[in-house]
Amino acid sequence: MNPMKPSLSSISMLLLALLIFLSQTQVTYSLFNKYRVHIINGLTNETLTAHCKSKDDDLGVHELAVDQEFSWEFRINFFDRTLYFCNLVWNGGHKTFDAFLVDEKALLNSCSSSDCMWRARDDGVYLFNYPHKQYRLKYQWEK
Repeated sequence: MNPMKPSLSSISMLLLALLIFLSQTQVTYSLFNKYRVHIINGLTNETLTAHCKSKDDDLGVHELAVDQEFSWEFRINFFDRTLYFCNLVWNGGHKTFDAFLVDEKALLNSCSSSDCMWRARDDGVYLFNYPHKQYRLKYQWEK
């Protein structure tokens, strides 16, 4: 073997190291950060039906009594394309919305570094804004 000519394995290792270096942010998100989404029934006196899912995971239908919560935990996928959406239904209306979307800066700016908290109230669906420490109306119910 010629000591001046790199071997195929050393070239492969160099390319792998370069790939990891160039995708450091994505690898960090996908391997280390866990997120949790919370759906909370804050209605006055009604059961809330929540059905949340992603392209790959159907989290099932959950009947939430007043003040009851449904939550799930996940990691952002390697390509930063994680999306969970929910359909909330009660006697006063319904709403389908993105409960977690990596690309939506406004959503991620409201959530903490690990949690997105949604609360259904009689007048709409609220997202807890962690920087301002308060729930803010994001969506009104559709009839």
